[in-house]
Amino acid sequence: MARGGRRRRVLNDEVRSASGLNVAAYPSGGDADAPRYGEQANVEHHPQITDYVPRRKRAMIVTLLAGLSTAAGAQALAHFAEPIAAAVPGLASSELAMQLAGGIVAWASAVSLLMAAALAKLTFSLRRHRVDDYAGRYRVWQWIAWGGVLASINSVIHVQTIIAKLAVAATGMSLTPIGSEWWLAPLALVGGWIFIRLMLEVSESRTSATMLLAAAACYAVAAAGSLGWSPAMLGDWSEALTGALPLAGHTIALVGLMIFARYVVLDVQGLIEHTPRPAARKTAAVKLSTATASANAAPSTHAAAEASETPSWSEEAEFDEDDGADRKLSKADRRRLRKQGRAA
Repeated sequence: MARGGRRRRVLNDEVRSASGLNVAAYPSGGDADAPRYGEQANVEHHPQITDYVPRRKRAMIVTLLAGLSTAAGAQALAHFAEPIAAAVPGLASSELAMQLAGGIVAWASAVSLLMAAALAKLTFSLRRHRVDDYAGRYRVWQWIAWGGVLASINSVIHVQTIIAKLAVAATGMSLTPIGSEWWLAPLALVGGWIFIRLMLEVSESRTSATMLLAAAACYAVAAAGSLGWSPAMLGDWSEALTGALPLAGHTIALVGLMIFARYVVLDVQGLIEHTPRPAARKTAAVKLSTATASANAAPSTHAAAEASETPSWSEEAEFDEDDGADRKLSKADRRRLRKQGRAA
């Protein structure tokens, strides 16, 4: 016991000495201007917002698999709610289908859409500084950011059902049992226009464009299911499929935005090579042809200048005549000059 107490006292003394060294290194009691944080807490050591954009494919694959498995698991739980409730005493099938499965889907959808909105906002903060975007196509990212926030809220409160009921009660018309057309039609118009603008923006990244097209296909099939269509070949699983597609679309769209955000960050850093645009290639070809024509025309111009500087036979005759202006030419000399002129 004495030996154990001695060891504890030694350890306590070491701890006190270490704490004393730390206090001595960072005095705070007597000096009011002494720093309270270490050097690593300074601003230059903080991570930038672009550091949170995933760079590795593994993160995107994990995100995709997690979202798809959550959607499939929630719908499987709702589909087998009655057998599970029968096996577990005191548990109703409605609680499994509506509360547990529906809560999982709502939570996962809200998180996915909020992350997509954050990525859209980040992309907007970078793309708005692009010097060749004269049409202002970068504004689509701001619309997607706000749309992601609103869709995240709606995934929890489901305001579309309230809108459908109010529209059916006000007009007395409904093409579907629950009046889904009253919220699907305006959503399709606005969402389709934003989707076209988005595809024009992400066309530089083929992988991101492919993922967004797949997400749009999921949304289209889910909308058809809301209107009453379902694949008959799946039987009882058709409702589970149409119910899982919205969350699957959110996940695929999120991965597509992650891929494009990574592309934009690398593009800003100058790590992505771009081929010259057709207009730039045409301008370069015109400049090259102009330079070639100038180079070909230069020797002929130089030769013409030399030819103009070289005296002709008549000028030589005049020079000879000027040189011999002191003496009078004889008839034989004039005859000889004419013969030379004809020969030339």
